[in-house]
Amino acid sequence: MNRTLALLDLRSLVRAEDMKPTTIIISASVLLTIHRYFGSIESGSKLFAQGTGLDASIYMFTTAFILLGLIPLALIRFAFHEKLSDYGVRLGSVRTGVTLTSLLLPVIAIVLLYPASRTVEMQTFYPFAPEARHSARAFLTLELSRGVLFYTAWEFFFRGFMLFGLRPYVGDWMAVLIQVIPQCLWHIGMPTGEILSSIAGGVLFGVIALRTRSILWPLLIHYGIGVVLDIFIVM
Repeated sequence: MNRTLALLDLRSLVRAEDMKPTTIIISASVLLTIHRYFGSIESGSKLFAQGTGLDASIYMFTTAFILLGLIPLALIRFAFHEKLSDYGVRLGSVRTGVTLTSLLLPVIAIVLLYPASRTVEMQTFYPFAPEARHSARAFLTLELSRGVLFYTAWEFFFRGFMLFGLRPYVGDWMAVLIQVIPQCLWHIGMPTGEILSSIAGGVLFGVIALRTRSILWPLLIHYGIGVVLDIFIVM
């Protein structure tokens, strides 16, 4: 028994130097699970039974902003007592960021997004709010709220909170790979092509965040991908 406890060494979970990575990993499991099961569009549709697809979508975006944005932000500031700039909340290398964004987004749009937008699976799933197909106002409301609430929180959580938070303990590449795992699992139930591309996308966005020392540039690329795909589908 003593040997088993020694091997487990559970005390390492609460040592001062291990509290931060432990908190980050446990928070990732708890917050993402809560969001996937209680903050999803499906949950929003049940909550707003008389509402529209846009209402359910904004509900999902808002819960993501709280769970993946505000709560990790509070942990960084009040539990870790660290600066947000240490987690990529800054401009970083602007020249590199602009170059990568201007090169990658058009290539991804032409090579991946346009062909994907022609598939029945993608056309059935996107845009999140069906009314955005027929109303410019609904489309703009969907995309703006998605960018401000959802994508901002998403990139802050994965490329900021997890990636920059874990890299001092596990190194750059391992931190990139660790944050890809929960990001991929969150996509289960979505179109096949999307869940597979979320793996490559998670690695790519992680590398860009480290290369530019900022979450801004993967945020812009990721948001651009979402908007362009919806535009292709609606058109």
